[in-house]
Amino acid sequence: IDWESAAETDLEGNSMETSPRDPARYAGLPPIAARAESYGFWSKEFAAWLQRSRKVELMKSPSLKEYSRAGESERDFRIRLQQQSRERRDAEAERLRQKYAPKIAALEERTRRARATVEKEKDQARNQKVQTALSFGATILGGFMGRKGTSGARSTLGGMSRASKESRDVGRAEDTVEALEEKMKQLNADFKADLDRLSSSLDPQTETLERVAVRPAKKDVSVRLLALAWLPYWRSPAGDLTRAW
Repeated sequence: IDWESAAETDLEGNSMETSPRDPARYAGLPPIAARAESYGFWSKEFAAWLQRSRKVELMKSPSLKEYSRAGESERDFRIRLQQQSRERRDAEAERLRQKYAPKIAALEERTRRARATVEKEKDQARNQKVQTALSFGATILGGFMGRKGTSGARSTLGGMSRASKESRDVGRAEDTVEALEEKMKQLNADFKADLDRLSSSLDPQTETLERVAVRPAKKDVSVRLLALAWLPYWRSPAGDLTRAW
């Protein structure tokens, strides 16, 4: 049998009749088709031919590593992929949040402590300025009253120096807060960029689907029915044949 020249049909095996409708005549039967052992040989030959020559064309999503089902249209496949991509994206997004959460929490705590330090340094700077101002006022008052003000002037100068130092401490504390806030902005930007990349990499509506040819393994080929059948034709009085199926 030349299987390469065979024609496929959607005829179901159980739809074939086991006896002809009268008045019917059978065409001649080749002698080899009358031998029972021929059918076992043909069945094995047919299975081998199917394994060599037949394949199923499937679509593959590179991002989700998912294959279409046999007979599934591209539209239906993309709809199914869209649902899977949402689930995968949600899971990946949650993993990203868990990855960034400790870093964000640590920066928020450092920023909180730095702001508290700024307020503390500001309070100390204000107190020192008040003390310096009082000391300076006492020195001037002592000068007006004719008392020697060397010690008072020395104390005033020391207070002014400490006030200047406190002001510098405030500036450094504020710089620390500013640097931490900048790090927080960058961390949030990195998180958003990772989320955007995740969304673009899992978009089944725009990605190019791969075409994959799947051939059957020999063990997966099963011939359910091999039968001899006569195809019905109508014969006109003139001897012309017309298909009756």
